[in-house]
Amino acid sequence: MHVKYTIQMVSDKIRQMILEKFGSPLKYPQQCEALALAIKEVTGETLGTTTLKRMLGFVRGVATPRRSSLDIVARYLGYPDYDMLSMDVGMDCGISDFRPVESIDSADLEIGERIRISYDPGRMLELSFLGYNQYVVDESAGSKLRKGDRLLIAGFYRGFELLVSDVFRDGRHLGSYQGAKQGGLTDIEIID
Repeated sequence: MHVKYTIQMVSDKIRQMILEKFGSPLKYPQQCEALALAIKEVTGETLGTTTLKRMLGFVRGVATPRRSSLDIVARYLGYPDYDMLSMDVGMDCGISDFRPVESIDSADLEIGERIRISYDPGRMLELSFLGYNQYVVDESAGSKLRKGDRLLIAGFYRGFELLVSDVFRDGRHLGSYQGAKQGGLTDIEIID
């Protein structure tokens, strides 16, 4: 039904350039604190430790780092911006790309199948598929969506926002809903 992929946030070449500039291998996530300090020393800009951990693959997170974060890395490596860095290492840095994504498409589900999705900070939803892209919320933890809400969702994509085209609560149409705006869905799974 769905396939798990590891999404690399920066290319191996750029990761290697970062390590060469830093002058030390990064074997442990805690070492990203020292790298963050080195980046601030060189650029005068702050790049968060958590962002670096995600970017370098120590923790799961968003599929694509913010452009501003990539620009800071480029300046650390001596380039004016990420576009110039990408061109120099032979990457296409355009606004579109193809990449594997762990996903669950509503069209692939059977009525009665259940989905569990999670996103930060500490949000979790369990949904039952009703057919025709429709779901009912069975369990909700930390979300504005409530148990019993009926939702219209085309699919779920790890690392991307939760996009609900229509929410119905107690017979009323509440409009659309966006969740996981700051980092996308962290986990998606079929549970039944």
